Amino acid sequence: MAINKDKNIKSKPWYFTIEVPENGERKRKKFRGFKTKKEAEIAQRELLAELGKGLDLDASKTLYRDFMRDYLNDKKTSVKSSTLATYSALVNNHIIPALGNLPLSDIKPRHIQNLYNDLFESGHLADENIQKVHSIINESLNKAAGWDMIIKNPTAIVDRPKARKKEMLYWSEEESHKFLAVARNDRYYHAFLLALTTGMRQGEILGLRWKDVDFERRTISIVQILSHNGKEFQTGAKTDSGSRSIGVDRSTIAELRGLQKRCREEKINDKRIYQDNDLVICTTVGTPLSPRNLNRSFSRLIENNVDIKKIRFHDLRHTHVVMLLKARENNKRIADRMGWSSVKMIDRYAHIMPDMQQETADLFGAVFYKSGAETGAAKEVN
Repeated sequence: MAINKDKNIKSKPWYFTIEVPENGERKRKKFRGFKTKKEAEIAQRELLAELGKGLDLDASKTLYRDFMRDYLNDKKTSVKSSTLATYSALVNNHIIPALGNLPLSDIKPRHIQNLYNDLFESGHLADENIQKVHSIINESLNKAAGWDMIIKNPTAIVDRPKARKKEMLYWSEEESHKFLAVARNDRYYHAFLLALTTGMRQGEILGLRWKDVDFERRTISIVQILSHNGKEFQTGAKTDSGSRSIGVDRSTIAELRGLQKRCREEKINDKRIYQDNDLVICTTVGTPLSPRNLNRSFSRLIENNVDIKKIRFHDLRHTHVVMLLKARENNKRIADRMGWSSVKMIDRYAHIMPDMQQETADLFGAVFYKSGAETGAAKEVN
């Protein structure tokens, strides 16, 4: 178990040698690439300690690309197909090209940080997806460490990339009504209406069935969503807290009654080709509406009207939250309605708070000084 210096190598010349059991025999293995003798000594001690705990030295030489193939295969049993598709795209398009040819034991924090830097500077991925890349690498190498394939997870000392704050777009009440007036005769008007009046996610709206709408109690139950690619329905919601019941105002319920009547008529008129999926929002023959087609309709309606500020469909959800905040709704109720697991999500709307704080101050002033004036008047009478 010697530590030596290779005089023929100028950069990182130090290496150490240890003996390990292999097929019933003791074999010597060299580990190179250390700048100083001290670095080699530390690495040797750590490796020997981990071997004593059960580190599989042969497994540590597994290429990361091969390990990630098994990692994604294992994920099939624990995540939704849409999530698996996202993971696979990030792994195959971004992680493997950068780290795939490295053995597990050779992956260093610097390699991981360089990948984050490249993704950040290239702009090829949104900041939120760079954070997902971090989560995938961290989880996978935690798994490798747990299986004694590496000594420790190098991601543990790499900072999670931060998401740069983006301007949150939303419509005012006036802009919302202006858009609804423009969209009134569009086939998918009710999808836009539900987004504005309930804050439902797009997948929740496109997965909504008539049996999930309680007209008497004026509630909608979120129990099914349509995948992002529009090809499959998924039981439940995006998150556990997303499975919820949402109260609906009377005007929106009245609109839904009208839509239900139209759906019944379409079913009768085209019963030979109509596919009854019980969907609230669907095509003329009852099939699921592709999220892409809904987005196209939404963009077209906005682009054809210069007076309407351009936003994304998802921003209708933000618009709903802003309206609730301006109506001074309780934060916990807002979180429950939106399907958030924590009220901390409200912090994303902090930029709206200054105007609301001024309104609060004015309301307090009106009450406080009115009370003071009345007290002063009473003293004068006495």
